[in-house]
Amino acid sequence: MLAPAKSPGTTCKPLSASNIRSVFISDVHLGSRFARAEAVCRFLQRYQPQYLYLVGDFVDARCLEKNWHWPPSYDILFRKLYWLASNGTQIAYTPGNHDDFLRHCVPGLEPLIVQDEIIHQCADGRRLIVMHGDQFDKVESNGRWLSHLGSHLYDLVLWNDRVLNDVLLRVGLPRIPISKFLKQTVKKVVQYVSGFESRVAAHAIANQCDGIVCGHIHVPKMTHLEEILYINVGDWIENCTALVEYEDGSLELLDYTGHLAEHDAQLSSLLKLSLKPFRNLATKFQGLHSGFCPTNW
Repeated sequence: MLAPAKSPGTTCKPLSASNIRSVFISDVHLGSRFARAEAVCRFLQRYQPQYLYLVGDFVDARCLEKNWHWPPSYDILFRKLYWLASNGTQIAYTPGNHDDFLRHCVPGLEPLIVQDEIIHQCADGRRLIVMHGDQFDKVESNGRWLSHLGSHLYDLVLWNDRVLNDVLLRVGLPRIPISKFLKQTVKKVVQYVSGFESRVAAHAIANQCDGIVCGHIHVPKMTHLEEILYINVGDWIENCTALVEYEDGSLELLDYTGHLAEHDAQLSSLLKLSLKPFRNLATKFQGLHSGFCPTNW
């Protein structure tokens, strides 16, 4: 019987770095103009975990191929990852459908461990299989053209959502999360058609695991599917959620949305970190069109 997890959806609170053993984040979509790299960096500033999992779609190759977008905040975020790795954090990357080019470049992203799926053992002994989850999305595997079309439409909806809510904010009215509502509605349809949750749960059972940690559908959720613990860590386009494991092995799904408006002076200090020479990681991804694989971090 699985130990009960902490209630999901709790607001992220400042904790000592020593309290957190593992952090799991997914679907940051660097390259999209709606990615919240600054928020991810502020979140990571709070912790220095033993394990950090990037659960796919951290980089959005589809957006980068269409329109190269790499602001300085991305370099700051990668510099933070480099700092964590240099100070003992083991960082694992499980590519998704938007960064699937990394599935063919596994050996060349040291100090990252890049694998399609990784089994994480919690401090209490539970085994969790970590993977993005697109492998179990029938729409993605059988109708990639539809997936690409959906990505374009989603970007359009996001743009209109931001414009509308900027106007509402200026006139003192509450925001309306149109894009979030539409995204979750579409993903629920996909879940119904492809049986996403049941398929990933079956994969966990097949690998003799107690649970699965995934992303892909941008719907943060932690629940039990019979004997399997299902955790979707959400995204950093709208939900800004992450999974953390505490030192005793208990798990909590954190919601960082309420902190997005906070001013965090620590972010700018990252630019002054004294590290080993840091190369702009944009050059690592500029060969997407030519199939370039980075060979050195």
